[in-house]
Amino acid sequence: MELSIVIPLFNEEETLPLLQEKLHSVCESLSCEYEIIYVDDGSTDSSLEVLKDLKKVYPLLRIISFKNNQGQSAGFFAGFKASRGDWIITLDADLQNPPEEIPRLLEFKNGFDFITGVRVGRKDSLLRKISSKTARSFRWLVLKDSTQDVGCSLRMFKREIIDNLPYFKNFHRFFTFLAIQAGFKVKEIPLRHTARQFGKTKYTTLKRAKEGIFDLIGIFWLKRRIISLEIKYKC
Repeated sequence: MELSIVIPLFNEEETLPLLQEKLHSVCESLSCEYEIIYVDDGSTDSSLEVLKDLKKVYPLLRIISFKNNQGQSAGFFAGFKASRGDWIITLDADLQNPPEEIPRLLEFKNGFDFITGVRVGRKDSLLRKISSKTARSFRWLVLKDSTQDVGCSLRMFKREIIDNLPYFKNFHRFFTFLAIQAGFKVKEIPLRHTARQFGKTKYTTLKRAKEGIFDLIGIFWLKRRIISLEIKYKC
């Protein structure tokens, strides 16, 4: 199988039918074998029931559902482990990263191991934009991480990458940095960003800031403890 698309979600009952319709249209145009894995992160609305109904129409759709809310990183992790594709694509369920942008990622797969988006014309509040720029500055100061946009969930990477990275809560915020540290070739590309059509964001700016500081400390420790070997001779 060439592609596995992993989509964690929490309370996205209104978005899911339109998202799946767009994804199906895009994937069918790619002329390759694919699967779509939705990871329901303990939704309290009817998201799981909507997914079950969608699977009757789209049999390639796969569903993983947590009993309780575990967070976005747990959703990604479960989806990665269940995936079967040579390449894995991640996507948020809120349609702010349009599925129609997926072919843009595929244009670079012959030259890179990890392709990730940079949101152009970002449709978020001023406060969220400011907090993202502040967090980016701190990541550069502490880690020398030059990743332009860690908040863009639309990315594509080789399957082997998931076996070479550490997993922890909120690892997805440092995903690109960890891939670079592991020696993989990374490409950042501009992608469209649209306004949320349904529901509301599940992550407050204050919560993201508090967790981000804690995570940054952990990644700083990890960076200094990573074993790096340069083999001179082996037989």
